[in-house]
Amino acid sequence: MSQRAGPASTAATHTAERSLGSSQWPLQGPRESTARDTEVLPSSAPDSASISFALERGRALERSEHSASVHRLRQALRIGIGVWLAHCALDSWVVQFAGAGSLKYFLGLRFVGGAAGFAALRALRGPALPSPRALAWIDLSIFTLVAVLVSFMCVSFNGIASPYAAGLIVILVARGATTLAPWRRGAWLFGIPALSYPVTMLVASVFDVRIAAQFRDPVLLGSFITSLFILATSWLLLTGGGDFAWRLRREALEARNVGRYKLERRLGAGGMAEVWAAYDLTLKQRVALKTVAGHRPGSSAVARLEREVRALAELTHPNTVRVFDYGVTDDGLWYYAMELLHGETLRELVEREGPLPVERAIPIARQVLRALGEAHQKGIIHRDIKPENVFVAVLGGEADVAKLLDFGIAKATIGDDAALTHPGWVAGTPAYMPPEVILGGPADVRSDIYSFGATLYFALTAQLPFNEEARPALFLAHLESAPPSLSLASPEPVSPALERIVQRCMAKDPSERYTSTQALLDELLSVTRLGAS
Repeated sequence: MSQRAGPASTAATHTAERSLGSSQWPLQGPRESTARDTEVLPSSAPDSASISFALERGRALERSEHSASVHRLRQALRIGIGVWLAHCALDSWVVQFAGAGSLKYFLGLRFVGGAAGFAALRALRGPALPSPRALAWIDLSIFTLVAVLVSFMCVSFNGIASPYAAGLIVILVARGATTLAPWRRGAWLFGIPALSYPVTMLVASVFDVRIAAQFRDPVLLGSFITSLFILATSWLLLTGGGDFAWRLRREALEARNVGRYKLERRLGAGGMAEVWAAYDLTLKQRVALKTVAGHRPGSSAVARLEREVRALAELTHPNTVRVFDYGVTDDGLWYYAMELLHGETLRELVEREGPLPVERAIPIARQVLRALGEAHQKGIIHRDIKPENVFVAVLGGEADVAKLLDFGIAKATIGDDAALTHPGWVAGTPAYMPPEVILGGPADVRSDIYSFGATLYFALTAQLPFNEEARPALFLAHLESAPPSLSLASPEPVSPALERIVQRCMAKDPSERYTSTQALLDELLSVTRLGAS
Protein backbone atom coordinates (compact mmCIF):
# COMPACT_ATOMS: atom_id res chain seq x y z
CA MET A 1 0.00 0.00 0.00
CA SER A 2 1.16 3.55 -0.57
CA GLN A 3 -0.06 7.01 0.06
CA ARG A 4 -0.10 8.94 -3.16
CA ALA A 5 0.81 12.56 -2.82
CA GLY A 6 -1.38 13.26 -5.81
CA PRO A 7 -0.96 13.48 -9.55
CA ALA A 8 1.62 16.04 -10.46
CA SER A 9 0.65 16.33 -14.09
CA THR A 10 -1.87 14.90 -16.49
CA ALA A 11 0.73 14.83 -19.24
CA ALA A 12 2.85 11.74 -19.65
CA THR A 13 6.46 12.28 -20.54
CA HIS A 14 9.35 11.27 -18.34
CA THR A 15 12.90 10.03 -18.29
CA ALA A 16 14.91 7.18 -17.09
CA GLU A 17 18.14 7.15 -15.20
CA ARG A 18 19.77 10.56 -15.60
CA SER A 19 17.31 12.15 -13.25
CA LEU A 20 19.86 10.96 -10.71
CA GLY A 21 22.79 12.61 -12.36
CA SER A 22 23.07 15.85 -10.37
CA SER A 23 26.21 16.84 -8.54
CA GLN A 24 24.45 15.84 -5.34
CA TRP A 25 23.79 12.22 -6.40
CA PRO A 26 26.48 11.02 -8.82
CA LEU A 27 25.36 8.05 -10.85
CA GLN A 28 26.82 4.61 -10.62
CA GLY A 29 25.67 1.50 -12.41
CA PRO A 30 24.32 0.64 -15.82
CA ARG A 31 22.93 3.10 -18.33
CA GLU A 32 19.38 3.08 -19.54
CA SER A 33 18.46 1.46 -22.83
CA THR A 34 19.89 3.40 -25.75
CA ALA A 35 18.89 3.96 -29.34
CA ARG A 36 21.59 1.58 -30.45
CA ASP A 37 20.75 -1.00 -27.80
CA THR A 38 17.08 -1.91 -28.09
CA GLU A 39 15.55 -2.73 -24.74
CA VAL A 40 13.91 -6.13 -24.26
CA LEU A 41 12.32 -7.78 -21.28
CA PRO A 42 14.64 -9.94 -19.19
CA SER A 43 12.80 -13.12 -20.18
CA SER A 44 13.67 -12.64 -23.85
CA ALA A 45 17.18 -11.23 -23.32
CA PRO A 46 20.31 -13.18 -24.23
CA ASP A 47 22.22 -14.96 -21.50
CA SER A 48 24.65 -12.09 -20.87
CA ALA A 49 21.81 -9.58 -20.50
CA SER A 50 19.92 -11.93 -18.19
CA ILE A 51 23.02 -12.37 -16.06
CA SER A 52 23.52 -8.59 -15.93
CA PHE A 53 19.90 -8.08 -14.92
CA ALA A 54 20.15 -10.73 -12.22
CA LEU A 55 23.31 -9.17 -10.84
CA GLU A 56 21.82 -5.69 -10.73
CA ARG A 57 18.63 -6.99 -9.17
CA GLY A 58 20.69 -8.85 -6.58
CA ARG A 59 22.68 -5.74 -5.74
CA ALA A 60 19.50 -3.73 -5.30
CA LEU A 61 18.07 -6.38 -2.98
CA GLU A 62 21.31 -6.43 -1.00
CA ARG A 63 21.13 -2.67 -0.53
CA SER A 64 17.54 -2.91 0.65
CA GLU A 65 18.39 -5.70 3.07
CA HIS A 66 21.42 -3.78 4.33
CA SER A 67 19.35 -0.69 5.08
CA ALA A 68 16.79 -2.82 6.93
CA SER A 69 19.57 -4.57 8.90
CA VAL A 70 20.96 -1.24 10.06
CA HIS A 71 17.50 -0.16 11.20
CA ARG A 72 16.90 -3.41 13.09
CA LEU A 73 20.28 -3.25 14.83
CA ARG A 74 19.56 0.33 15.91
CA GLN A 75 16.31 -0.80 17.46
CA ALA A 76 17.98 -3.77 19.14
CA LEU A 77 20.66 -1.53 20.63
CA ARG A 78 18.16 1.01 21.97
CA ILE A 79 16.21 -1.70 23.78
CA GLY A 80 19.29 -3.69 24.77
CA ILE A 81 21.08 -0.75 26.39
CA GLY A 82 18.06 -0.06 28.56
CA VAL A 83 17.71 -3.70 29.61
CA TRP A 84 21.47 -4.02 30.25
CA LEU A 85 21.60 -1.01 32.55
CA ALA A 86 18.35 -1.97 34.30
CA HIS A 87 20.07 -5.18 35.48
CA CYS A 88 22.24 -3.08 37.81
CA ALA A 89 19.41 -3.73 40.28
CA LEU A 90 20.01 -7.49 39.95
CA ASP A 91 23.73 -7.01 40.55
CA SER A 92 22.97 -5.06 43.70
CA TRP A 93 20.70 -7.89 44.93
CA VAL A 94 23.35 -10.53 44.20
CA VAL A 95 25.98 -8.64 46.18
CA GLN A 96 23.68 -7.73 49.07
CA PHE A 97 21.70 -10.96 49.56
CA ALA A 98 23.79 -13.68 47.91
CA GLY A 99 27.06 -12.27 49.19
CA ALA A 100 28.81 -12.85 45.88
CA GLY A 101 31.11 -10.56 43.96
CA SER A 102 31.70 -6.86 44.29
CA LEU A 103 29.09 -4.26 43.34
CA LYS A 104 31.82 -1.98 42.03
CA TYR A 105 33.04 -4.84 39.80
CA PHE A 106 29.55 -5.54 38.45
CA LEU A 107 28.78 -1.86 37.88
CA GLY A 108 32.11 -1.44 36.10
CA LEU A 109 31.19 -4.21 33.67
CA ARG A 110 27.75 -2.66 33.17
CA PHE A 111 29.38 0.70 32.40
CA VAL A 112 31.72 -0.85 29.80
CA GLY A 113 28.82 -2.63 28.10
CA GLY A 114 26.59 0.45 28.15
CA ALA A 115 29.35 2.71 26.79
CA ALA A 116 30.07 0.24 23.98
CA GLY A 117 26.37 0.09 23.15
CA PHE A 118 26.09 3.87 22.94
CA ALA A 119 29.21 4.02 20.76
CA ALA A 120 27.77 1.40 18.39
CA LEU A 121 24.44 3.22 18.26
CA ARG A 122 26.20 6.48 17.43
CA ALA A 123 28.15 4.79 14.61
CA LEU A 124 24.87 3.52 13.15
CA ARG A 125 23.20 6.94 13.31
CA GLY A 126 25.76 8.80 11.19
CA PRO A 127 24.84 10.73 8.02
CA ALA A 128 25.73 7.71 5.88
CA LEU A 129 25.01 4.03 6.41
CA PRO A 130 28.01 1.91 7.41
CA SER A 131 29.24 -0.53 4.81
CA PRO A 132 28.03 -4.15 5.09
CA ARG A 133 31.46 -5.14 6.38
CA ALA A 134 31.47 -2.36 8.97
CA LEU A 135 27.93 -3.29 10.02
CA ALA A 136 28.97 -6.92 10.49
CA TRP A 137 31.90 -5.90 12.68
CA ILE A 138 29.76 -3.55 14.79
CA ASP A 139 27.09 -6.23 15.16
CA LEU A 140 29.49 -9.03 16.08
CA SER A 141 31.71 -6.89 18.32
CA ILE A 142 28.98 -5.42 20.51
CA PHE A 143 27.15 -8.71 21.14
CA THR A 144 30.36 -10.65 21.67
CA LEU A 145 31.58 -8.00 24.12
CA VAL A 146 28.35 -8.16 26.10
CA ALA A 147 28.53 -11.97 26.14
CA VAL A 148 32.12 -11.79 27.47
CA LEU A 149 31.08 -9.30 30.16
CA VAL A 150 28.27 -11.62 31.29
CA SER A 151 30.83 -14.46 31.38
CA PHE A 152 33.04 -12.31 33.64
CA MET A 153 30.05 -11.87 35.93
CA CYS A 154 29.67 -15.63 36.02
CA VAL A 155 33.31 -15.94 37.10
CA SER A 156 32.59 -13.63 40.02
CA PHE A 157 29.27 -15.25 40.95
CA ASN A 158 29.42 -19.05 41.39
CA GLY A 159 31.70 -19.71 38.39
CA ILE A 160 30.55 -22.48 36.02
CA ALA A 161 27.38 -22.95 38.07
CA SER A 162 26.41 -19.29 37.95
CA PRO A 163 22.76 -18.48 37.20
CA TYR A 164 24.12 -15.53 35.20
CA ALA A 165 24.84 -18.06 32.44
CA ALA A 166 21.17 -17.74 31.51
CA GLY A 167 22.03 -14.19 30.44
CA LEU A 168 23.82 -15.67 27.44
CA ILE A 169 20.52 -17.18 26.28
CA VAL A 170 18.85 -13.79 26.68
CA ILE A 171 21.57 -12.15 24.55
CA LEU A 172 21.18 -14.70 21.76
CA VAL A 173 17.39 -14.46 21.79
CA ALA A 174 17.55 -10.64 21.75
CA ARG A 175 19.89 -10.79 18.77
CA GLY A 176 17.70 -13.36 17.06
CA ALA A 177 14.65 -11.12 17.34
CA THR A 178 16.29 -8.65 14.94
CA THR A 179 18.47 -10.94 12.80
CA LEU A 180 17.37 -12.01 9.34
CA ALA A 181 20.38 -13.68 7.74
CA PRO A 182 21.25 -16.76 5.68
CA TRP A 183 22.40 -19.60 7.90
CA ARG A 184 26.09 -19.24 7.01
CA ARG A 185 26.10 -15.65 8.28
CA GLY A 186 23.79 -16.39 11.20
CA ALA A 187 25.99 -19.30 12.33
CA TRP A 188 28.87 -17.01 13.27
CA LEU A 189 26.71 -14.05 14.29
CA PHE A 190 25.17 -16.27 16.99
CA GLY A 191 28.03 -18.73 17.37
CA ILE A 192 30.86 -16.39 18.35
CA PRO A 193 28.91 -14.73 21.23
CA ALA A 194 27.75 -18.18 22.37
CA LEU A 195 31.33 -19.53 22.36
CA SER A 196 32.53 -16.62 24.46
CA TYR A 197 31.05 -18.20 27.61
CA PRO A 198 32.84 -21.60 27.56
CA VAL A 199 36.06 -19.98 26.28
CA THR A 200 36.01 -17.39 29.08
CA MET A 201 35.41 -20.10 31.69
CA LEU A 202 38.23 -22.29 30.37
CA VAL A 203 40.65 -19.35 30.34
CA ALA A 204 39.53 -18.38 33.86
CA SER A 205 40.24 -21.91 35.08
CA VAL A 206 43.89 -21.43 34.17
CA PHE A 207 44.23 -18.36 36.39
CA ASP A 208 41.60 -18.98 39.09
CA VAL A 209 42.04 -22.09 41.28
CA ARG A 210 38.41 -21.84 42.38
CA ILE A 211 37.15 -22.20 38.79
CA ALA A 212 39.67 -24.99 38.12
CA ALA A 213 38.34 -26.89 41.14
CA GLN A 214 34.79 -26.53 39.87
CA PHE A 215 35.72 -28.26 36.61
CA ARG A 216 36.86 -31.26 38.70
CA ASP A 217 33.53 -31.43 40.55
CA PRO A 218 31.17 -33.84 38.64
CA VAL A 219 28.00 -32.08 39.84
CA LEU A 220 29.19 -28.60 38.87
CA LEU A 221 30.66 -29.88 35.62
CA GLY A 222 27.31 -31.49 34.82
CA SER A 223 25.57 -28.17 35.41
CA PHE A 224 28.08 -26.45 33.14
CA ILE A 225 27.59 -29.01 30.35
CA THR A 226 23.82 -28.63 30.68
CA SER A 227 24.18 -24.85 30.20
CA LEU A 228 26.35 -25.45 27.14
CA PHE A 229 23.79 -27.86 25.68
CA ILE A 230 20.98 -25.29 26.11
CA LEU A 231 23.24 -22.61 24.64
CA ALA A 232 24.06 -24.79 21.61
CA THR A 233 20.38 -25.62 21.09
CA SER A 234 19.52 -21.92 21.17
CA TRP A 235 22.28 -21.26 18.65
CA LEU A 236 20.92 -23.89 16.25
CA LEU A 237 17.29 -22.75 16.55
CA LEU A 238 18.14 -19.06 16.12
CA THR A 239 20.41 -19.74 13.14
CA GLY A 240 17.73 -21.80 11.42
CA GLY A 241 14.94 -19.35 12.30
CA GLY A 242 16.97 -16.38 11.02
CA ASP A 243 17.62 -18.19 7.75
CA PHE A 244 13.92 -19.02 7.32
CA ALA A 245 12.88 -15.41 8.02
CA TRP A 246 15.57 -14.12 5.64
CA ARG A 247 14.32 -16.33 2.82
CA LEU A 248 10.73 -15.19 3.33
CA ARG A 249 11.78 -11.52 3.27
CA ARG A 250 13.98 -12.09 0.22
CA GLU A 251 11.05 -13.58 -1.68
CA ALA A 252 8.88 -10.64 -0.66
CA LEU A 253 11.50 -8.15 -1.84
CA GLU A 254 11.97 -9.89 -5.17
CA ALA A 255 8.25 -9.60 -5.84
CA ARG A 256 8.00 -6.13 -4.35
CA ASN A 257 5.80 -3.46 -5.82
CA VAL A 258 6.24 0.23 -5.12
CA GLY A 259 2.73 1.55 -4.95
CA ARG A 260 1.07 0.45 -8.17
CA TYR A 261 4.42 -0.15 -9.89
CA LYS A 262 6.10 -3.53 -10.29
CA LEU A 263 9.88 -3.20 -10.33
CA GLU A 264 11.63 -4.84 -13.29
CA ARG A 265 15.26 -3.76 -13.43
CA ARG A 266 17.48 -1.08 -11.96
CA LEU A 267 18.65 1.59 -14.39
CA GLY A 268 20.90 3.60 -12.12
CA ALA A 269 21.67 4.54 -8.55
CA GLY A 270 23.26 7.34 -6.59
CA GLY A 271 23.43 7.70 -2.83
CA MET A 272 20.08 6.54 -1.45
CA ALA A 273 18.28 7.22 -4.74
CA GLU A 274 17.60 4.70 -7.51
CA VAL A 275 15.86 4.68 -10.87
CA TRP A 276 14.08 1.49 -11.93
CA ALA A 277 12.34 0.31 -15.03
CA ALA A 278 8.89 -0.57 -13.72
CA TYR A 279 5.46 -1.62 -14.93
CA ASP A 280 2.42 0.47 -14.04
CA LEU A 281 -0.19 -2.11 -13.03
CA THR A 282 -3.01 0.43 -13.36
CA LEU A 283 -2.22 2.10 -16.69
CA LYS A 284 -0.59 -1.05 -18.12
CA GLN A 285 2.53 0.71 -19.33
CA ARG A 286 6.23 0.68 -18.52
CA VAL A 287 7.71 3.67 -16.70
CA ALA A 288 10.91 4.79 -15.02
CA LEU A 289 10.51 5.00 -11.26
CA LYS A 290 12.79 7.17 -9.14
CA THR A 291 12.94 6.23 -5.48
CA VAL A 292 14.62 7.59 -2.36
CA ALA A 293 14.93 5.28 0.64
CA GLY A 294 16.54 5.50 4.05
CA HIS A 295 15.67 9.15 4.70
CA ARG A 296 13.15 10.63 7.06
CA PRO A 297 10.52 13.09 5.81
CA GLY A 298 12.08 16.53 5.79
CA SER A 299 15.63 15.30 5.13
CA SER A 300 17.67 17.03 2.43
CA ALA A 301 17.45 14.06 0.05
CA VAL A 302 13.67 13.88 0.30
CA ALA A 303 13.47 17.67 0.05
CA ARG A 304 15.41 17.53 -3.24
CA LEU A 305 13.07 14.84 -4.53
CA GLU A 306 10.02 16.88 -3.58
CA ARG A 307 11.54 19.98 -5.13
CA GLU A 308 12.20 18.08 -8.37
CA VAL A 309 8.62 16.82 -8.43
CA ARG A 310 7.24 20.30 -7.83
CA ALA A 311 9.43 21.78 -10.55
CA LEU A 312 8.53 19.10 -13.09
CA ALA A 313 4.85 19.33 -12.24
CA GLU A 314 4.90 22.95 -13.39
CA LEU A 315 6.27 22.07 -16.82
CA THR A 316 4.41 20.71 -19.85
CA HIS A 317 6.82 21.28 -22.73
CA PRO A 318 7.38 18.13 -24.83
CA ASN A 319 11.16 18.53 -24.46
CA THR A 320 10.91 18.46 -20.66
CA VAL A 321 10.47 15.30 -18.66
CA ARG A 322 7.27 15.37 -16.64
CA VAL A 323 5.74 13.45 -13.76
CA PHE A 324 3.09 10.75 -14.07
CA ASP A 325 2.59 10.15 -10.37
CA TYR A 326 4.38 10.41 -7.05
CA GLY A 327 3.91 9.31 -3.47
CA VAL A 328 5.36 7.46 -0.49
CA THR A 329 4.92 3.82 0.54
CA ASP A 330 3.94 2.71 4.03
CA ASP A 331 7.56 1.81 4.81
CA GLY A 332 8.82 5.28 3.92
CA LEU A 333 10.01 4.79 0.33
CA TRP A 334 9.53 8.03 -1.63
CA TYR A 335 9.04 7.70 -5.37
CA TYR A 336 7.80 9.29 -8.54
CA ALA A 337 7.07 7.82 -11.94
CA MET A 338 8.52 9.11 -15.20
CA GLU A 339 8.39 8.24 -18.87
CA LEU A 340 10.75 5.41 -19.78
CA LEU A 341 12.91 6.74 -22.61
CA HIS A 342 15.08 4.98 -25.16
CA GLY A 343 18.24 6.78 -26.13
CA GLU A 344 21.33 8.20 -24.46
CA THR A 345 22.55 11.37 -22.85
CA LEU A 346 24.22 14.04 -24.94
CA ARG A 347 27.50 13.23 -23.21
CA GLU A 348 27.23 9.56 -24.13
CA LEU A 349 26.31 10.46 -27.71
CA VAL A 350 29.35 12.74 -28.10
CA GLU A 351 31.69 10.24 -26.42
CA ARG A 352 30.44 7.55 -28.82
CA GLU A 353 30.29 9.52 -32.07
CA GLY A 354 32.64 12.44 -31.46
CA PRO A 355 31.81 16.12 -32.05
CA LEU A 356 28.36 16.61 -33.51
CA PRO A 357 27.97 18.34 -36.87
CA VAL A 358 26.46 21.80 -36.61
CA GLU A 359 23.37 20.70 -38.51
CA ARG A 360 22.71 18.06 -35.82
CA ALA A 361 23.85 19.94 -32.72
CA ILE A 362 21.78 23.07 -33.35
CA PRO A 363 18.35 21.32 -33.58
CA ILE A 364 19.11 19.48 -30.32
CA ALA A 365 20.20 22.76 -28.72
CA ARG A 366 17.03 24.52 -29.85
CA GLN A 367 14.86 21.84 -28.24
CA VAL A 368 16.74 22.24 -24.97
CA LEU A 369 16.29 26.01 -25.14
CA ARG A 370 12.56 25.72 -25.69
CA ALA A 371 12.21 23.44 -22.68
CA LEU A 372 14.41 25.73 -20.62
CA GLY A 373 12.43 28.75 -21.78
CA GLU A 374 9.20 27.33 -20.38
CA ALA A 375 10.90 26.72 -17.04
CA HIS A 376 12.20 30.28 -16.96
CA GLN A 377 8.76 31.67 -17.77
CA LYS A 378 7.42 29.81 -14.74
CA GLY A 379 10.18 31.21 -12.52
CA ILE A 380 12.25 28.00 -12.37
CA ILE A 381 16.03 28.12 -12.78
CA HIS A 382 17.53 24.74 -13.63
CA ARG A 383 21.05 25.44 -12.27
CA ASP A 384 22.63 22.25 -13.63
CA ILE A 385 22.53 22.37 -17.44
CA LYS A 386 25.15 19.94 -18.76
CA PRO A 387 25.43 17.18 -21.39
CA GLU A 388 24.51 14.50 -18.83
CA ASN A 389 21.19 16.24 -18.27
CA VAL A 390 20.23 16.37 -21.94
CA PHE A 391 18.75 13.05 -23.03
CA VAL A 392 18.71 12.41 -26.78
CA ALA A 393 15.80 10.02 -27.24
CA VAL A 394 14.11 8.04 -29.95
CA LEU A 395 10.43 8.87 -29.51
CA GLY A 396 7.52 7.91 -31.75
CA GLY A 397 9.94 6.87 -34.49
CA GLU A 398 11.67 10.27 -34.37
CA ALA A 399 15.38 10.41 -33.60
CA ASP A 400 17.24 13.18 -31.74
CA VAL A 401 14.31 14.19 -29.57
CA ALA A 402 15.90 16.14 -26.73
CA LYS A 403 14.62 15.83 -23.18
CA LEU A 404 15.85 18.13 -20.42
CA LEU A 405 16.50 16.12 -17.26
CA ASP A 406 17.19 16.53 -13.59
CA PHE A 407 15.45 19.41 -11.88
CA GLY A 408 16.63 18.02 -8.52
CA ILE A 409 18.48 21.24 -7.63
CA ALA A 410 16.22 23.57 -9.61
CA LYS A 411 15.40 26.79 -7.81
CA ALA A 412 12.17 28.71 -8.02
CA THR A 413 12.74 32.46 -8.23
CA ILE A 414 9.67 32.89 -6.05
CA GLY A 415 8.74 31.01 -2.89
CA ASP A 416 10.67 29.88 0.18
CA ASP A 417 13.03 27.28 -1.28
CA ALA A 418 16.11 28.99 0.18
CA ALA A 419 15.87 26.77 3.24
CA LEU A 420 17.32 23.90 1.24
CA THR A 421 20.64 25.68 0.79
CA HIS A 422 23.14 26.80 3.35
CA PRO A 423 26.32 28.90 3.47
CA GLY A 424 29.09 27.33 1.40
CA TRP A 425 26.70 25.10 -0.56
CA VAL A 426 27.12 25.45 -4.32
CA ALA A 427 24.65 23.81 -6.68
CA GLY A 428 25.65 22.60 -10.10
CA THR A 429 28.52 20.87 -11.90
CA PRO A 430 31.93 22.63 -11.82
CA ALA A 431 32.79 22.04 -15.50
CA TYR A 432 29.70 24.03 -16.59
CA MET A 433 29.27 26.42 -13.65
CA PRO A 434 28.89 30.16 -14.30
CA PRO A 435 31.28 32.59 -12.57
CA GLU A 436 28.63 34.30 -10.45
CA VAL A 437 27.55 30.96 -8.95
CA ILE A 438 31.18 30.02 -8.26
CA LEU A 439 31.48 33.27 -6.32
CA GLY A 440 28.42 32.36 -4.26
CA GLY A 441 25.95 34.63 -6.00
CA PRO A 442 22.37 33.70 -6.89
CA ALA A 443 21.64 31.84 -10.10
CA ASP A 444 19.25 33.36 -12.63
CA VAL A 445 18.26 32.95 -16.28
CA ARG A 446 21.66 34.13 -17.45
CA SER A 447 23.36 31.48 -15.29
CA ASP A 448 21.49 28.73 -17.13
CA ILE A 449 22.47 30.36 -20.42
CA TYR A 450 26.16 30.21 -19.44
CA SER A 451 25.88 26.48 -18.66
CA PHE A 452 23.95 25.98 -21.90
CA GLY A 453 26.77 27.67 -23.83
CA ALA A 454 29.33 25.38 -22.20
CA THR A 455 27.15 22.38 -23.06
CA LEU A 456 26.85 23.47 -26.71
CA TYR A 457 30.63 23.97 -26.80
CA PHE A 458 31.08 20.36 -25.65
CA ALA A 459 28.59 19.05 -28.21
CA LEU A 460 30.43 20.77 -31.08
CA THR A 461 33.99 19.98 -29.97
CA ALA A 462 33.80 16.90 -27.69
CA GLN A 463 35.91 18.98 -25.30
CA LEU A 464 35.16 20.84 -22.10
CA PRO A 465 35.53 24.62 -22.33
CA PHE A 466 38.14 24.34 -19.54
CA ASN A 467 40.11 21.14 -18.94
CA GLU A 468 41.74 21.90 -15.59
CA GLU A 469 41.53 18.84 -13.34
CA ALA A 470 41.93 20.58 -9.96
CA ARG A 471 38.73 22.27 -8.87
CA PRO A 472 40.37 25.56 -7.77
CA ALA A 473 42.10 25.86 -11.15
CA LEU A 474 38.85 25.01 -12.95
CA PHE A 475 36.94 27.65 -11.01
CA LEU A 476 39.66 30.21 -11.72
CA ALA A 477 39.43 29.46 -15.44
CA HIS A 478 35.67 30.04 -15.40
CA LEU A 479 36.25 33.32 -13.58
CA GLU A 480 39.11 34.74 -15.64
CA SER A 481 39.80 32.83 -18.88
CA ALA A 482 38.05 32.58 -22.22
CA PRO A 483 37.52 29.07 -23.58
CA PRO A 484 39.60 28.06 -26.61
CA SER A 485 38.20 29.33 -29.88
CA LEU A 486 35.31 27.18 -31.06
CA SER A 487 36.53 27.27 -34.66
CA LEU A 488 39.92 25.89 -33.55
CA ALA A 489 38.55 23.27 -31.16
CA SER A 490 35.91 21.94 -33.56
CA PRO A 491 37.06 19.53 -36.28
CA GLU A 492 34.44 20.98 -38.65
CA PRO A 493 34.08 24.55 -39.88
CA VAL A 494 32.12 26.79 -37.52
CA SER A 495 30.60 30.02 -38.71
CA PRO A 496 31.71 33.28 -37.06
CA ALA A 497 28.08 33.86 -36.09
CA LEU A 498 27.91 30.59 -34.13
CA GLU A 499 31.28 31.36 -32.53
CA ARG A 500 29.92 34.73 -31.34
CA ILE A 501 26.78 33.08 -29.93
CA VAL A 502 28.78 30.65 -27.79
CA GLN A 503 31.14 33.42 -26.67
CA ARG A 504 28.23 35.61 -25.63
CA CYS A 505 26.57 32.74 -23.74
CA MET A 506 29.79 32.23 -21.79
CA ALA A 507 30.57 35.88 -21.10
CA LYS A 508 32.05 36.37 -17.63
CA ASP A 509 29.75 39.30 -16.90
CA PRO A 510 26.11 38.12 -16.77
CA SER A 511 24.97 41.46 -18.18
CA GLU A 512 26.81 40.67 -21.43
CA ARG A 513 24.93 37.38 -21.97
CA TYR A 514 21.54 36.84 -23.56
CA THR A 515 18.80 38.01 -21.25
CA SER A 516 16.37 35.26 -22.27
CA THR A 517 16.30 31.88 -23.95
CA GLN A 518 14.05 33.34 -26.64
CA ALA A 519 16.70 35.87 -27.66
CA LEU A 520 19.26 33.08 -27.84
CA LEU A 521 16.85 30.86 -29.75
CA ASP A 522 16.27 33.60 -32.33
CA GLU A 523 20.04 33.88 -32.85
CA LEU A 524 20.40 30.12 -33.32
CA LEU A 525 17.54 30.12 -35.82
CA SER A 526 19.28 32.82 -37.85
CA VAL A 527 22.49 30.76 -37.85
CA THR A 528 20.53 27.76 -39.13
CA ARG A 529 18.95 29.80 -41.92
CA LEU A 530 22.33 31.22 -42.94
CA GLY A 531 23.80 27.73 -43.02
CA ALA A 532 20.92 26.46 -45.15
CA SER A 533 21.30 29.32 -47.61
